[in-house]
Amino acid sequence: MARFRPRESKELVSDAIPVEAPYEAHRLLAFWKDHARDGMIPSRDDFTPDNLLLWIEDISIYEYHPEKDDYQILLEGENIVALSGEDWRGAYAREIDCRYAASLHAALSKARRTGQAQIHLVHIFQKQWLRGVRLLLPVRRVGKREGEEDLLQIFLAIFPMPAE
Repeated sequence: MARFRPRESKELVSDAIPVEAPYEAHRLLAFWKDHARDGMIPSRDDFTPDNLLLWIEDISIYEYHPEKDDYQILLEGENIVALSGEDWRGAYAREIDCRYAASLHAALSKARRTGQAQIHLVHIFQKQWLRGVRLLLPVRRVGKREGEEDLLQIFLAIFPMPAE
């Protein structure tokens, strides 16, 4: 597992959630894995507000727009807004990358390409002294109209890490 060092990257890939991370982060990843059956990306039908009640305020939903090759924020969790002090609802991942010299678009793209959950240890962009664990969880939204293709959404969750 990668160790987080404050003077290094703002976003460090990890192969596991740190043991000291909030229990909610572990439970959300387990929920996603429980619904990732047979290597398939979980369906949005499994990720309803009722099923996500424990984490709903910790989640932002990004939807991929192939014509822009970017991810638009459809929903911004209230805890994420409180943590960052900003509400980016309606914005695109590349806008966040430009503002904070981040690599969110690349991380979301990796989750989309691989269909695998991504775990990152991050500095909270607006509060560099605060770090957190970020989960990127790809979810398939089945098309509702005839001929409409499945859309891919990425559920982003951030959980603050306890102070050292």
